[in-house]
Amino acid sequence: MKTYPKTLQEWLDWQQTLHPQNIDFKLERIKSVYNKLNIKNIADKVIIIAGTNGKGSTVAILESILHESNHSVGSFTSPHIISYNERIRFNKKEAETSELIDTFKIIDDIRGNTTLTYFEFATLTAFYLFSKKKLDYAILEVGLGGRLDATNIIDSDLSIITSIGIDHTEFLGTTIDSIAMEKAGVMRPFKPCIYAGKNPPSAIFRYANKIKSRLTFNQNDFKVKRNKESWIWSNSSKSLKLPILPLVGDFQYDHAGAAISAINVLEPDILKDQICMDNAMKNISLLGRYQILSQRPEIILDVAHNEDSAQKLQENLKQNPNQNTIAIIGILKDKDVYSLIKPMINIVDTWYCVTIDNSRGMNAKEIKTRMSTLVSKDKIFTFDNIADASSMAMSNLDIDHRLIIYGSFYMVSDYLAYYESKNNNQLAN
Repeated sequence: MKTYPKTLQEWLDWQQTLHPQNIDFKLERIKSVYNKLNIKNIADKVIIIAGTNGKGSTVAILESILHESNHSVGSFTSPHIISYNERIRFNKKEAETSELIDTFKIIDDIRGNTTLTYFEFATLTAFYLFSKKKLDYAILEVGLGGRLDATNIIDSDLSIITSIGIDHTEFLGTTIDSIAMEKAGVMRPFKPCIYAGKNPPSAIFRYANKIKSRLTFNQNDFKVKRNKESWIWSNSSKSLKLPILPLVGDFQYDHAGAAISAINVLEPDILKDQICMDNAMKNISLLGRYQILSQRPEIILDVAHNEDSAQKLQENLKQNPNQNTIAIIGILKDKDVYSLIKPMINIVDTWYCVTIDNSRGMNAKEIKTRMSTLVSKDKIFTFDNIADASSMAMSNLDIDHRLIIYGSFYMVSDYLAYYESKNNNQLAN
């Protein structure tokens, strides 16, 4: 009789050893297991979201609109911040651990000798669970790239590309055009694609024309305009006035504009229901995107992990100048330290570099070495773990100072775990 891992964590640890590579762009393996699962369809309609930054925000906005309009919706996102269950949601509720483990067993039994990466296992788990829920909509967030991502084995009804920036160059290429071509791979012939930004790269236009995808984009086919107490989405025939988003940053309105444009294509009647749309905007929830944990002192979490997102973090921080700012930063080995630090050098006074507790994490001393061309070494301190860095930061933080934690999803996750543990200990005492 086959012996399975018992707990969710044991399953996840085992999945990370199953395939020799963490990322492997060969869709034949996941397609073969998907076919064995005999899934007829994962939902009545499928939306796939690619892009360098803003995918998670766009998923959360779409999920909120569809949920408020009483459509059943499944969402698949990555990575998670607190628990693995976040990756697979049904009507905004995380998947139950028991159903995840039951599905892991089914996939493991049926895969035979085919190995799967950790992400491919997660993707198949989402697809299998979606197929059993009889969903109106499935929203899929691309893991990396688009063309060869595991999520792209499904033919979507509509695709969204949020933004194109330089990231994951070892897999996607080193130019905006090469990266754009990989992201464009989520488009489908004769199906709509929405670009959330204002100036799609030429490669996006070329690919859309080649496969006859109906491409629409910000400022050309729809517009967003933010005021102090509301914002407006409009196209050539409609205009919607909506409440301010709970997500910080003007760029989030581009993502919301793309999400509403998608709804306008797939479910236009929803936009006629002002109460539904107002509630949808108010009830968007998303961890780790300029998340303010505390006001005095100000503690801000952000999963910014590439040049574009670090620039957006800087823009948000500049809106609220602060006398003294400490940054706790942890970075993965494959990231460009320079591009993550440069936007922040005129904002951050003291840097605490942390070695992320993961095999992919860059050593704190290496981060310090790389950033010391931009920042004076006497402003940089290194720590082996988030607890030590956080404890030191809090002891040096006055009530009117600011602490920011950024550089990676892992960094935000580790800090939240530390923060929750610290608060629980205080309550116990």
